Amino acid sequence: MKGNKVENLIWIIFFGIGLIFVIIGMIICVNVFNYKNKVETTGIITEIGSYKDLDGQRENSVYVEYTVDGRVYESALNGYSSNFYEGKEIEIYYDINNPSKIGVKSIDYVFLIFPGIGLIFVVIGGVGIFIRVRKSSLEKKLKTYGQKVYAKIIDVGYNTRYSVNGRHPFNIICQWDNEIDGKKYIFKSGNIWFDPTVDIKERGIESLPVYIDMENKKKYVIDISILTDEVVDLT
Repeated sequence: MKGNKVENLIWIIFFGIGLIFVIIGMIICVNVFNYKNKVETTGIITEIGSYKDLDGQRENSVYVEYTVDGRVYESALNGYSSNFYEGKEIEIYYDINNPSKIGVKSIDYVFLIFPGIGLIFVVIGGVGIFIRVRKSSLEKKLKTYGQKVYAKIIDVGYNTRYSVNGRHPFNIICQWDNEIDGKKYIFKSGNIWFDPTVDIKERGIESLPVYIDMENKKKYVIDISILTDEVVDLT
C-alpha cells in the first residue's frame, strides 16, 4: 500500500540524510581538528564587523592581528564568540604552511554539530528501519509457527497517534473468545491506509484469522490479506 511505502521511504530518507551529514561532518572535522601543522600564538582582535547573509541572518566577522617570524598578519577568524571585543588578546593557532589561515580551538568544537546532527538522523532512521524489519520478520514467523484462530471483528477506527502526509491509518479491532481459559482477547491490526468498513460489510466478513504465540499472547498478527490483496494502488 502507498502509506506503507511512504513510511518505509521516510525512515530511509532519515537514515540517508543522517549518513550524508555524518560523512561530510567527519571530513570537515578531520581537517579542522588536525593540529599537526598548526602553531599556537597570541593575537589581538582588531575589528568585529556585522553583516547579513543571503538568508537575512545576522553574522559577525572577526579580524585578528598576530605576528609570525617577525611579520605582522591580520586575518579573519573562523568563528565568533559573544565574549569577543576589539583589543582583546586571544589564543589562536595558524597553519605553518599558510600563516594567514587561523583559528581558535574552542570555536572548532562547533563543527562537531554536523556529525552530531547526522548521527541523530542515522539513529532515528536506523531504529525505524530496524523496527519495521523486525516486525515483518515476526509476522512471518507467527504465520508459520503461531496458532491460528478466528477473531470476530468488533470495530474499525482511526489510529490518531500516527499519520503520514496528514492522513491517519485505520485499525481493525477483533475479539477472540478463548474457550480453554474462558477469557476474551482483543487484537488490533496493523495500519491500513484505506477504510475497510464498506468492504467488510459488502462481503459479509465477520472474522479474521489471527496467528498467536500461545506462550506470549501479546505476540500476534491479524491476517488482513483478504482485504488488502484485492486493493491495487496505482497512485
